[in-house]
Amino acid sequence: MPETATQVGTSETARLVLPAVRRRLPRIAQRVADEIRSTVPAYAGADHRQPVFTAVNSAAAYFIGRALGEPVSSMAADDLFAKLGFREGGGGGDLSRLDSAVRVAAGIYWAEIRVEAAALGISPYALEDLRDALDAYAEHLLDQARRGHAAGSTVREQDTGLARRRLVDGLLAGADLADLQPYTEVASWSLPAQVVVIAVELPEEARLDLSDLPASVLCRTATGRAALVGAEADTEDAIAQVRAQVPAARFAVCWPVEPRDAPAAHRWTQRALGLASKGILPPEPVLECRSYRTEIWLHAEPVMRRQLAQELLQPLLEETANSREILSETLLVWLETRDSAPAIAARLGVHPQTIRYRWRRINQLFGDALHDPEYVVQLMLVLKASIALWAAGDQSDFERYSGRAQ
Repeated sequence: MPETATQVGTSETARLVLPAVRRRLPRIAQRVADEIRSTVPAYAGADHRQPVFTAVNSAAAYFIGRALGEPVSSMAADDLFAKLGFREGGGGGDLSRLDSAVRVAAGIYWAEIRVEAAALGISPYALEDLRDALDAYAEHLLDQARRGHAAGSTVREQDTGLARRRLVDGLLAGADLADLQPYTEVASWSLPAQVVVIAVELPEEARLDLSDLPASVLCRTATGRAALVGAEADTEDAIAQVRAQVPAARFAVCWPVEPRDAPAAHRWTQRALGLASKGILPPEPVLECRSYRTEIWLHAEPVMRRQLAQELLQPLLEETANSREILSETLLVWLETRDSAPAIAARLGVHPQTIRYRWRRINQLFGDALHDPEYVVQLMLVLKASIALWAAGDQSDFERYSGRAQ
């Protein structure tokens, strides 16, 4: 330790006063720790109790040994105060509360020294060198804390990105929210009551600058895709920032869900982009998944859809491609609306008589099955999923049925 840390050497005053103070060090250190917790509320928590007590006791032991001319090392005390500063910097705080704590400690130790000096009949003037040394040592300890604070602040800045990545990875993987909580402070991110998950499709050569995104939005990137997680209020801004960087980006935006449901929301948004790429959902730049929940749900089980199509849509699969298209379209509108022929005709842009003709053919194909409520519900859902596939050019249902019929 530099000689400037304490300017006092061994003196008659120090030899008379400090041994008695040293004998009471554990009790004084405890009193100092209690006073610090009382006057500096930030240090009132149980997690601060032992570090503060240890640092205070170690610093006092060094100061007394140094003042008595003993071969003591400052390394332990310096390291403890550097760690306290590091902790403040790593947590995003300043050194004001640690400065207050050091001033509290110095004041109590000085009071103890004065009491002991008075008991020995030593004049206050004889203590001036000792007081100067105590003040200099307190400043030295704060210098160590500043050094640690600078290092902690640097690490915090570097670790913020890592903490944000662990948060978004954990949320999308379904990690226990309690396990993710420690990362929120480092990441400067508050977990909303509900989150919105956004899947982003990017050109393979595109790279996102995450620093341009709102701090309230977490982002995970990979080649050709990204995932955003944040509160609903931040959705539009996040999309706008990504589009400013990558105009060709396409988005699928989920409706708000509880954080524990983020993995499911991530699957839904990815599925929506996949369905859009196949032509099953419209190629909108920003797909609002809320508008396509049924399609996203039904296409979650492609094998079941295929089996239900072979079973429930058999009458339509026997028709020609053109007949199957117009009859399935008419049937689905009726199942969804139960409207009259004129209303359905207006929706489809054809003459009401055309709808009546189609309806007669539909009744010939399905007969009394259209009066079975459970069958009708299943028929509507499988039609809603299958018609989109057929319109996108997927004829595998018809080909599969033809192969079975041969």
